[in-house]
Amino acid sequence: MNFTLNDTQQQVLEEVAEAEMRTVEQMLSLLLVQGVRFYFCDYCSPFYNEVNADKLEEQLLKEVKDAI
Repeated sequence: MNFTLNDTQQQVLEEVAEAEMRTVEQMLSLLLVQGVRFYFCDYCSPFYNEVNADKLEEQLLKEVKDAI
């Protein structure tokens, strides 16, 4: 399943990507890395006991590096 950003989300993403001189795709991956890391830092989902934040971070950062 793919999601579509609403207009506000798209505008914010474009603005921060431009500020960082990155592509929108790179910036989205970096924001996802930080969001997953922050959210699951001290939290375990009651529905899925183990979210491997390290694995997800590696996948997203690999995508960022591959896009350079």
